[in-house]
Amino acid sequence: MQTEDRMAIALRVDELYGAAAARFHTYETVIHRTFCESMLDTFPDREGDMGEYAFGYAREKYGYLTPEEIEEEDAENSDDGICSHGLDFWTCPRGCFG
Repeated sequence: MQTEDRMAIALRVDELYGAAAARFHTYETVIHRTFCESMLDTFPDREGDMGEYAFGYAREKYGYLTPEEIEEEDAENSDDGICSHGLDFWTCPRGCFG
């Protein structure tokens, strides 16, 4: 893969994270989950050269998680009283525990 391609992919991944952060500026977990979903939408071929580089870059720079890893993290957090938004019973405005 050419250096220009890598730079373009890195820029696009950075834009995706920035867009998620601008949309949900106070909820780190929601920002991260939105970013991970946007990666799947933007780079549907995770196995190709571009996808492999994009997801590797996203994991290294922003902690990208696969849907399976997110599901596992949600299960662990739930055991600790934390919802999928990264909040507890008293603070989740979505009523996850209701």
